[in-house]
Amino acid sequence: MRGFRGMPAQTGKQGLFRLVKQAQESYTAEVLTHQKSYRRYVLDFIHSKRYHDETDAWSKNEHWKNYRTIADLLSDHEELVRKYFERAVFDENSISDLLNEFYTLDLPQTDVPENILEGTSNPQSTTSSSFIFKPSLDRATIDLIVQLVNEVNLFKEKLNADDVFAHYETDTLQAVTSNNNTRLALAFDKLASHGIIPYHWQSFIAKRRLIISSSGRKYLDQHDLSSTLNRIKDMQPGISEKKLLAVIDRYVKLIKNKEVQ
Repeated sequence: MRGFRGMPAQTGKQGLFRLVKQAQESYTAEVLTHQKSYRRYVLDFIHSKRYHDETDAWSKNEHWKNYRTIADLLSDHEELVRKYFERAVFDENSISDLLNEFYTLDLPQTDVPENILEGTSNPQSTTSSSFIFKPSLDRATIDLIVQLVNEVNLFKEKLNADDVFAHYETDTLQAVTSNNNTRLALAFDKLASHGIIPYHWQSFIAKRRLIISSSGRKYLDQHDLSSTLNRIKDMQPGISEKKLLAVIDRYVKLIKNKEVQ
């Protein structure tokens, strides 16, 4: 037993930094001393950080977000982890550098070709969606996600569920344009926290160049999306964000019950 001291949720930027620092300390103690293989170290560390004693929804969501970030970093980027964790000095600047490289290693900043902008900038156009995530989303789930993004106006284009499903099935999704990058990141993060879409949605969007920034000048990359989430994660949601989250919660229930409206 831990005694009477509760396990705090790791929230906000500092919570993520603490998890990275703890991961580095465990790596030094276990991997560098050959007590554990890298794989065993990762599994043990991830399993030891999943739960906490906070009960409010915000803390739960924030902890889960940071937990999935550290899990993705350790599980899928061993070379990057070793590069930073084995440095003689590992301080907050090192953690910041590590996370920045982690967020940006998939894609550089990319300008949108003019012909793509011409094909996606009409707010009244109907297009296939770029927000569907492989693998495994059934037709009912796709229909509900299309209804959701149209209701909250995540994209400048209005989406058609039949078109979305057809392109999803053939893996030929087309780029769409964000109406508001902050609301988009908040919405996708919320869906991921409920397991509706994979937790690595940022990487999927970035690698396939699926969403054009609300400015219309570039594709959103992983750094854009993660930076947006890091900027808002330390803030309590405002009225507009609360309304958005309430709509998403309603659709999450429908998706889990497969109740297409």
